[in-house]
Amino acid sequence: MNTRFLETLVVLARVGSFRATSEALHVTQTAVSQRIANLEDDLGLDLIDRSSRQLKLTPHGEQVLDYARKILQIERDIRQLARQDLPPAGPVHIGTVETVVKTWLSNLIQDLTDQCPLISLEITVDTSLNLQELFLRKKIDLMIEDMPFLPAIGSTEYVVRKICDYQVGWVSLPSLAAGDPPRLELADLAGQRVLTFSKFSLPHANLRDFLADHGLEQAKIENFPSVESILQLLHNGYGVAAIPPVFVVNELREGTLKLWDWPTPVPISMSVFARRAAHKGVHEVARRAVLACHAAAMQLNEKAGAPWMVPHDPAPEQP
Repeated sequence: MNTRFLETLVVLARVGSFRATSEALHVTQTAVSQRIANLEDDLGLDLIDRSSRQLKLTPHGEQVLDYARKILQIERDIRQLARQDLPPAGPVHIGTVETVVKTWLSNLIQDLTDQCPLISLEITVDTSLNLQELFLRKKIDLMIEDMPFLPAIGSTEYVVRKICDYQVGWVSLPSLAAGDPPRLELADLAGQRVLTFSKFSLPHANLRDFLADHGLEQAKIENFPSVESILQLLHNGYGVAAIPPVFVVNELREGTLKLWDWPTPVPISMSVFARRAAHKGVHEVARRAVLACHAAAMQLNEKAGAPWMVPHDPAPEQP
């Protein structure tokens, strides 16, 4: 029995249409229909209720679906068993947001270079929204980002680990406020430019909600896809940035930038996503990403003297 046909049935039952199945499997709708027809011929059973306007499995189809899921899981387990004694190897394409690049990605790369020389890395840096699209299209193997990934909810297809929370703070030049020492109040944001991440990011949505909750809807939010752009404008005195203070630990210690003691938007929660069926190298990178993030958080927090980066349990989940 061809397991591709069983996989097609499982995906078809999950997404609910031949078109969506063809997109998920990157094949034509004709190929999807032919696989289902071949499976029906092989079993001598009707699996799809073709009298229904909506896609619906027959009672036999529901039974076969249950067995198909078990067979595919057994196949994954066997493949994993066959690979477990081999060192992690092969290409791994990581997709990540710039927040990770700014804080601990270099730690992960150095660790993989030293400990996993058979893994070759390719890295894409983009917004969470774009990374999710690339991940769904299987253009990247591993995704590190800060937005909920809806396909993973209630699905066993993905391994998902929360790895850390970045506290968000209000940062500006000290000279933006008058007085000695300079003072600025949260209410003063109404007259300031507020710098933050791209318009379609979760940090932007959280900031917008925060400002509304504090009666500051009139504050001018300006969005930038690049952390470096925000920091450059911040150093130029362009406004107040709602960013993780870990980006500017040195500047805050030196006094060239100031962190204002105000209420803050909710933290940025970072997670790593991989497909459960991915090769061993992908899961090794995911495991080491959790550990690299944890180690970087400890170092940054010690340097800052504040828990600005809160790591989650570094114990890896087994793929």
